[in-house]
Amino acid sequence: MEVILLQDTEYGDKGAVVKVAAGHARNFLFPRGAAMPKNAANLRHIAAITAQRQKKLAKEKAEVEALRDKINQAAALVLKAKGGENGQLFGAITHQQIADALNASLGIQIDRRRLGLKSIKEAGEYAAPVKLAFGLSATAQIRAEAEIEKKPEPAARRPRKPRKKEEIAAEIEAREKAEIQDPPAGTGAPAQEG
Repeated sequence: MEVILLQDTEYGDKGAVVKVAAGHARNFLFPRGAAMPKNAANLRHIAAITAQRQKKLAKEKAEVEALRDKINQAAALVLKAKGGENGQLFGAITHQQIADALNASLGIQIDRRRLGLKSIKEAGEYAAPVKLAFGLSATAQIRAEAEIEKKPEPAARRPRKPRKKEEIAAEIEAREKAEIQDPPAGTGAPAQEG
């Protein structure tokens, strides 16, 4: 028995006309909606569906080609990250940051998993390949820049002059003499009984 496949199966792709056992078609393929009997009406129906599908695919491919051209012609995206004076970045610019910048600047919707560039860890210019549908790809230009954080200058400190042992000993003696001559209140000498 010849049937028209409505789904991709082990017998063939959707829309193909294949020969299967009559029992298999009646008991398995037809009840599951995987195929329908081959006749003139069903062939016209499948031909119409296939034509619509081809139009839809052609339209989608044209949209993807326009997207590819838009990405290829876009100006270089400038992404900044904290870094040192030598161009080394502290951390990295990730796929998600690149995808977000592309989406924001071009008004498109690209998933980060479609980027074929490793994380950027140094300042410089990069070409990020973007995988699109229908086997097409584009290249986004990226310029990574390191933001150098200026540290505030510390306040000028007076150099501390080292003290000599003799100066310290003289200070201690002066304090002790001052305490003997003027004892603090409540620590006076006990009164003598007479």
